[in-house]
Amino acid sequence: MKVPYPLSTDPSCGDPEYKLRCNRSEGEGKGKLYLDGLNHSSYLVLTIDAPRRRLVVQPSPWVPGVACVTRDLGQSEGLWLNQTLPFNVTNSNTVFLFNCSPRLLISPLNCTASSLCHRYLDTSGRVAPERVEQCESSGGITPCCTFVAGGLPSAYKIRLHNSGCRAFRSVLHLDPQKPASEWKEGLEIQWSPAGEPGCETQSDCSDPASTCSSSVNNNNVKQLFEGVSGRCLCNRGYYWDDSLTTCTRTSTTGRDRSPSSPLSRMGLKITLSAIAFVMLVGGAAVLLINRYYSNGGGTILFRRRSRTSSSARRREEKLRERTGGKPGTKLFTLKEVKRATNGFSEERKLGSGGFGEVHRGVLQDGTRVAVKSAKLGNVKSTEQVLNEVGILSQVNHKNLVKLLGCCIEGEQPLMVYEYVPNGDLHRHLHHHHHHHRGHDHGLLFLDWETRLKIALQTAEALAYLHSSAHTPIFHRDVKSTNILLDEKFEAKVADFGLSKLAAPGLSHVTTCAQGTLGYLDPEYYKNYRLTDKSDVYSYGMVLLELLTSKKAIDFSREQDDVNLAMYVMQTLDKGGGVADVVDPLLVVAGRRYPEDVLMNSLGLVLELSLSCLREKKGERPSMKDAVRQLQSITVSLSSSSSRDLRSEAASRG
Repeated sequence: MKVPYPLSTDPSCGDPEYKLRCNRSEGEGKGKLYLDGLNHSSYLVLTIDAPRRRLVVQPSPWVPGVACVTRDLGQSEGLWLNQTLPFNVTNSNTVFLFNCSPRLLISPLNCTASSLCHRYLDTSGRVAPERVEQCESSGGITPCCTFVAGGLPSAYKIRLHNSGCRAFRSVLHLDPQKPASEWKEGLEIQWSPAGEPGCETQSDCSDPASTCSSSVNNNNVKQLFEGVSGRCLCNRGYYWDDSLTTCTRTSTTGRDRSPSSPLSRMGLKITLSAIAFVMLVGGAAVLLINRYYSNGGGTILFRRRSRTSSSARRREEKLRERTGGKPGTKLFTLKEVKRATNGFSEERKLGSGGFGEVHRGVLQDGTRVAVKSAKLGNVKSTEQVLNEVGILSQVNHKNLVKLLGCCIEGEQPLMVYEYVPNGDLHRHLHHHHHHHRGHDHGLLFLDWETRLKIALQTAEALAYLHSSAHTPIFHRDVKSTNILLDEKFEAKVADFGLSKLAAPGLSHVTTCAQGTLGYLDPEYYKNYRLTDKSDVYSYGMVLLELLTSKKAIDFSREQDDVNLAMYVMQTLDKGGGVADVVDPLLVVAGRRYPEDVLMNSLGLVLELSLSCLREKKGERPSMKDAVRQLQSITVSLSSSSSRDLRSEAASRG
């Protein structure tokens, strides 16, 4: 198998960051290539597609015998790629998860007989019949398995765990219309583009159109990687082609362009003629413009200097469709956005995820912004960004993140938001003890009064989307990472990439179930009917996070406690009370309130959260109901604090 640049099997070839391991030891795997992950995991490389920068690896083998478990469960708990390296899992994979704990059903998983994972087990011919029997009876229930199509929540890991799922397989570009025996098995990994090869001397540069920068007397050449003296930089008239991994001539022809050649002299004449023509046309244009303005003409609209690409035009058409053709969404130029983010520098990066990346920036007028970019080449990510623009251009609420505009002329669409400095709620709830306080990077323990305010403001934002927006909107991905906090710790609901507009008068939208594990409404998952009560369920999980400071799904907890809703319900079923569920630090930090008032407030919010998490959507409250209850709880807590302060002042007097 040929290993193209930048992939490397040895420090002397390729780029060390793009390392593949060549097994040179004796045995069955001798001479084969492997991609090594974290936790000592390793996956056999089946194919390499250099032009598309992708490789396909074989998922971990089954353990010997007939158990429905793959070897990487005990070895590394699944696939874990190093996020600092340039590899990630693509969205071309459909990942099948087997032998899943029934405790995760509330998450939920599709355990019905019609699930595609059963077709894989029963008719693909890739699983021994004895093992199929084990996979379809694991956990003591009629088969429980699931599949994730079109990518994963994380592009760097596929988690296996004894209290979760214990085996996985992957199919490339799955076509449900084809029989399972024709599905192509494998896990596709892509690598990010690399720069020119490293070099010590000119002899290290195999491309004749390149020069080793270390052999050039130029102190301004920036060395891009530690451990190498220079790079094989392309000569003048050539550029580095990432897909071909070679220096490519910038001219469309390969003819001689030396100054003394007839072709060069002809080119010089043509160039001079062209310059004269441009100057003539330019002068005429200036005269026309001056005459236009002197005659009281109106506004002149200038077209962009560079012709908009066909993909950008399609995006603009889609954007008009999603916004109903209405003006109001400001279009930034790519130049403006690049200037604001310092060329999307790493120092400005706020975070990244399945959608792409977010950078902070400053516009020319001093406005601080956050710029969200779709993942390059990812159609699904681009659709989500355009959908978000369409949604946010139709809403206006103080607790919804504000969209300032977008840019659609680059390789991927960009969204420009107001900058929300204190990050997301999830980080403050679950990581505050690892950091010191600070507005930009630090984290702060949130007391109960602040958490109650965040809960109320989030509820008000969702109630607005469901009931007050011109067209009802279902968010579809309510979770603590999508609730941002400004400088005053006011809540801003964000990330509308999965949101759906509902026609007035209709009770639901029929759509493929999407969302985040732990927050996804089980009823929506089962019948594909998205309603406002689907957001209510997700909101109930956020309330539990606010009360407990625990994550919605956490595989590091005991098996029965992986799902936060299950943990809380079981604790209460065993006779536990509010104090056994809530974060004890909330009680310590809330000593300025009478203990009975504080515990009553915590108990009422716990009761509200559990009502939001009821299995049947008809039994859940609306977001308007949740707002009314939280307003009442907030008023009671505030009034008790005021009475307590007055009593204290009177006793001192």
